[in-house]
Amino acid sequence: MPDINPAKIPFKALPFSVKLMTCASMFMAWVLFAEFVIDRYGWHEFLPFYRFADICPYEFVVLGLIGVFWWRRHKS
Repeated sequence: MPDINPAKIPFKALPFSVKLMTCASMFMAWVLFAEFVIDRYGWHEFLPFYRFADICPYEFVVLGLIGVFWWRRHKS
């Protein structure tokens, strides 16, 4: 019978390209959320400092959170 519980691989053991694409996919998820939800439904009017279809402070916050995720996962 095959083993149905494969061993977990820690984040720091993954190749750099996999780590990079993991973080890039998280950032792209934010970009898609901003485009398809915030911009489309007009939520940008209620967000301070949000710039419609332009780089705004929220992107830097998301990049910072992704950086913290990367650092914490790489450290553990």
